[in-house]
Amino acid sequence: MFDLTLKDEDEKWLHEHYPALKIRKRNDGVSEIVGLFTFSMAFQSEGKPYVINPAPDYTDGTKIEDGYQIRIELHGSEFSELPQVYETGLRLKKVAENRNLRQEDLHINPSGAACLCIRPEEPSNLPDGFSLENFFNLLLVPFFYAQSYFEKNNSWPWGQYSHGVWGFIEWYLGQEKPTAGILEDLLQRLQKYGNEWAKIKTALAPKHRIKGHHDCICGKIEKMRNCHPEVLRGLWKLKQDMANLKTLI
Repeated sequence: MFDLTLKDEDEKWLHEHYPALKIRKRNDGVSEIVGLFTFSMAFQSEGKPYVINPAPDYTDGTKIEDGYQIRIELHGSEFSELPQVYETGLRLKKVAENRNLRQEDLHINPSGAACLCIRPEEPSNLPDGFSLENFFNLLLVPFFYAQSYFEKNNSWPWGQYSHGVWGFIEWYLGQEKPTAGILEDLLQRLQKYGNEWAKIKTALAPKHRIKGHHDCICGKIEKMRNCHPEVLRGLWKLKQDMANLKTLI
């Protein structure tokens, strides 16, 4: 659990680096950061470090300078323990509409807040705990860099988990020795996604066989082994682990 209380050094850092963003407190006591969020970032390729605020003559990789109207609410939600970030200028909504995508395809949670990273990886993404500097540099800037890159190129700059519920199953695929606690926590998270959970529950039924040549579980008329191959393998693993750990839905 992160302590999302703003400290004096957080406010000082924000004023120095993002003067267009202002802190305010709502009537319900929740602190918010609102305004124009501008960034400059360069990225080369997967596995190499990205550079925030590169020098004007920096030429490695793809450099993007951009800005978004945002609101950051300093509280967690059922989807994330991190601050809730909303893009308030409707730009991402228009990008989704122009490409006939759902906002979830742009890594927006059902609540409307940005999915900055998958929840089980939040502690590893902020290993030193929460501070505005870490939150912005490690999560917020890369998220909006990726959005601007996608808007221009119609592809993502680096590999990502699938949006929404399918990303959790892809994450689980990488867990070599999951415990019963990890498994039960995952199942609880999956149940928050109503329609998708109904499909997953059916797939995980003991007598049901999950086949890659069937239409994808995501709803597309495409073979699952081609559309979401890692979700397919994640479901196989999840089902086997449930049997081994005697975990019931």
